[in-house]
Amino acid sequence: MKRLLFAVLLLPLVVLSACSRSDTPRKIVILSTNDIHAAIQNFPRLATAVEMCRDTAEVILVDAGDRWTGNAYVDHAPEKCRPVIDLMNLLDYDVATLGNHEFDHGQQLLDQRIEQADFDVICANMSSSTPYLHLDPTEIVECGGIRVGFVGLVTNFANGHPDGKEVNFEGLTFPSPFETAAEYQSLADQCDLLVAITHIGSDMDTLLVDRAPGYDLIIGGHTHTVIPEGKTYGHTMITQTGKSLKYIGATEVEMRGDTIYRIYNRLIPLDGYAEDPQMKSLVEQYYNDPELNKAIGSSEIRLGIVGLANFMAAAITQATDSQIGFYHFGGVRIDSLRKDSISIGDMYTLEPFSSTIYTVEMSGAQMREMIINKFNDTKNPKESHRPDLNPYGTSYTILTDENGNATDVRFDAVDYDKVYKVALCNYIYENYRFDKSVPADNTGILVTDVLCDQLRNSSPLKYDNRLAITIEPQKR
Repeated sequence: MKRLLFAVLLLPLVVLSACSRSDTPRKIVILSTNDIHAAIQNFPRLATAVEMCRDTAEVILVDAGDRWTGNAYVDHAPEKCRPVIDLMNLLDYDVATLGNHEFDHGQQLLDQRIEQADFDVICANMSSSTPYLHLDPTEIVECGGIRVGFVGLVTNFANGHPDGKEVNFEGLTFPSPFETAAEYQSLADQCDLLVAITHIGSDMDTLLVDRAPGYDLIIGGHTHTVIPEGKTYGHTMITQTGKSLKYIGATEVEMRGDTIYRIYNRLIPLDGYAEDPQMKSLVEQYYNDPELNKAIGSSEIRLGIVGLANFMAAAITQATDSQIGFYHFGGVRIDSLRKDSISIGDMYTLEPFSSTIYTVEMSGAQMREMIINKFNDTKNPKESHRPDLNPYGTSYTILTDENGNATDVRFDAVDYDKVYKVALCNYIYENYRFDKSVPADNTGILVTDVLCDQLRNSSPLKYDNRLAITIEPQKR
């Protein structure tokens, strides 16, 4: 029944047998994942889907970055992040590129994990003056008589490097992914199909096509965008599969002679597949960690993303005796949290980045500046014009003009001229734009430690899921 289901899902992804005639169709399927974020619980179903496809097609399996952070059982394994590499090796991945979260645990560990990978990790827009991360920019894979050229590209949109702690990028340079993509279009002379594996976001993928129209296919990541059937821009097919292995991307490429006849893409949901027994057993071993599974508290209600952001903003504020705290929604890494039996592992999964807390002396006017700058951010279009800086100690309204840009911020309990002690995680302090001349202290306190302490000492948690941010058009 499952094999029949897979055949139906993959139609028309059926590969014809190759023969020597040059006009005979040749077909391959490129299976793709992105933004796995250590969702190893979904690997057993992924394994079944990949094997079924390989039974019917010539397959290349690729990944577009952000593989291994976001799951406490991976981040705190005896060898950090190793479980994801081992599982990918078992699935015989062919090629991958870097995402920003590959750097979360530093260059040395990243280099070690790349050495342990049985697949090629490529990145064309990164160079290193350190002992680590000297990667090939491209890879050519031959499959089913078709030569596929891959170019790896990662975001450099956070202060000239991928998102993350500044220290993790020392000695590395990240040229523009657009200019680099244009430079490597010449790889098309050596292959039948030119593919960019990118971790820059779907909107940026569209801009990349404008700068480098020679790519036939973009396999993207970073923005967690679900593109059900791919989108064609120019002659380039752009794909992305969302996040956390809810889908696998399947792109059929058909060639007739030396010509690409058709590129067809669809997303295949993985929840319909049986779990591969061998992979399931291995994953269960990773989750068998008594310390991480220890329940330390509860909540009065099930917390969604807003409720979790309220909890996190309150925790860092109270732990540092600050008056106001902000936590960004991008740092809330689970969608919801159950009421009962909340564990240490839940806290590490909620905040997997080993973030520290800064305290900053900021006036209300400086907080206003920070909020407006973030709301109007143009570097990351997907993050523009959405509330991000979740407050504790006040609520606020963002006033917008006819174009949706923020023009002002009105606080409920903040004076523009008064100076406050404000708690921020290190990511906000390092990456958000505001007056950095203000006095600041990196306390070194880990956000996860604060969350665990509050859960132990203040259960049941009494936070709600109400957003403390309002957006209103400014009246003329």
